[in-house]
Amino acid sequence: MIKLVEVKKISDFNINEQKNTTRYELDEIWINPSSIFQVKTDEAMKYNLSNGYLPKAMDKRQEFSRVHYGVGNNVASVVVVGNASVIAEKLGKATRPKVLKG
Repeated sequence: MIKLVEVKKISDFNINEQKNTTRYELDEIWINPSSIFQVKTDEAMKYNLSNGYLPKAMDKRQEFSRVHYGVGNNVASVVVVGNASVIAEKLGKATRPKVLKG
């Protein structure tokens, strides 16, 4: 399992104003590397960051990736913090066979 930081989109509906607001939060997510079949850059989230929709403490140079994972017909995708090549490198380290010394 590998740990990534997910960008979660949360929609709130204000009944008094009849208005829907969207905010983003960061949360940890654990994914089995063998279930991941695609990692690609997510430019839409970079746009959201530059327009101030993401948490204020985030660096404006931050990059985001969309990770598609699942088994069979059960497929899901999440947006995670990090460059696609860095995420792919992290996946490579997680899936490498380990030699036991003893």
